[in-house]
Amino acid sequence: MNWLEALTAELSKDGVTQNKLARDLGISSSMLSQVIRGIYPGSTETLQARVEGRLMDYTVQCPVKGCIRRDECVDHQNKPFSSANRERVKMHRACRSGCPYSKLEPTVNAQRIDVRVSATDEAYNLDSQLAFIRRSAQGDTLKLNGLLEKELSRLASRYNQLLWSSKYARRSKS
Repeated sequence: MNWLEALTAELSKDGVTQNKLARDLGISSSMLSQVIRGIYPGSTETLQARVEGRLMDYTVQCPVKGCIRRDECVDHQNKPFSSANRERVKMHRACRSGCPYSKLEPTVNAQRIDVRVSATDEAYNLDSQLAFIRRSAQGDTLKLNGLLEKELSRLASRYNQLLWSSKYARRSKS
């Protein structure tokens, strides 16, 4: 399913109006109407990213925040620089340093930040993982509990692997 089909499918749901969907996507209802009819004269790249992130749950691997929705990535790229927040500074640099998901032109004085794909390359970030799980649950308590159980099982498995490998690493040295 492409993003236009997902947009049309969302509009066909009960209780979803063009005005409500446009508001949720952060665009005008006239833009949404024109896009659906195929007559919108401007670029639909930002709308596509918002639909893919919010309606289709597409994610990207951000070099600063980890796994985030595609629409959040685009929103961070559009934020102006602010030195008042360390994370905003990191995001500003990452978006302008050759991140593969950024549509911005890399600046001359920014160093490329490599995107870490494997979770084993970095320390476990509890706050970002919990935020991701809460976003994925979309307010559904049962889904949240299921996702938390899955994450706890994954962590227990990784912890046991580490214990096992450290136990045998000590034996091989003796």
